[in-house]
Amino acid sequence: MTASDTGSEQLVPASECPSCGTLAGEWARYCPTCGRRLGDATPDADIAGWVQAAWRLFVSDIPLAIGIALVSVIPTIAIFLLGYFGVIGMAMLSDPELGAPRVVLAVLGGVLGLMAMIVAFGLPALQGGIYACFLEGIRTGKLTAHNLWSGFRHLWACTWVTWMLGVAALLCLPLVFILIGIPLCLGLASLGWLSLFRIMDKREGGVEALSFAWGAMRGRLWTMLVYTLLVLTLMNAGAMGMYIGVVVTVPIGVAALAGGYDSLSRKDQSTPAA
Repeated sequence: MTASDTGSEQLVPASECPSCGTLAGEWARYCPTCGRRLGDATPDADIAGWVQAAWRLFVSDIPLAIGIALVSVIPTIAIFLLGYFGVIGMAMLSDPELGAPRVVLAVLGGVLGLMAMIVAFGLPALQGGIYACFLEGIRTGKLTAHNLWSGFRHLWACTWVTWMLGVAALLCLPLVFILIGIPLCLGLASLGWLSLFRIMDKREGGVEALSFAWGAMRGRLWTMLVYTLLVLTLMNAGAMGMYIGVVVTVPIGVAALAGGYDSLSRKDQSTPAA
């Protein structure tokens, strides 16, 4: 109960969980549905808050966080190596002096084409599932892997958004030499991770997810660019030492992105009411 300016009393609305939207009692400390502590984060969490939340989630279950990262890292490395040596093999077999049978070239070309299809459709969906796992972990405080394959339920949206922004980033690379390409590439990367989180969180299509991502970036553009640069630098720093370090830096980085998305999405939901 609260008192109004006239001295009359009125009912206080139940508090709404920022994670799942369940209405809890006025004095409830935890959501009765998802278990999240109520009132423990604000929509305006800063960069330091997002990174701290990511670190807490990582250390809460290090083996599972590393396991989820390996699901992403191992296929990526394997496909890269197979593709690299496959292209070299096709170049060697194409030499007329070797006289390799055409059927061998056809089979090798077919294998490389199949790998390209797996990369085009499998990796974006897998990335979406990993995002869903860490987003749930950020919201509930408990990391689980049961959403790991959920990206395949949104295969088309994850795929075309990822590859459209990826192609756009490649086209911007020549502009890096005149520095304009750096913020452009970071902006496209920011749109990418915000959109994928939105697709997995709200089951929206690619257009709606991109619209949300752009709206979330407006007014805080440079903050988002710097944050994306910091997280990508962290994640790629793990490539040192035979690429083993990525099993640590990748889950921390994805959790940091999840924290940023969660904060911005709740702010987006609260804006209309305000």
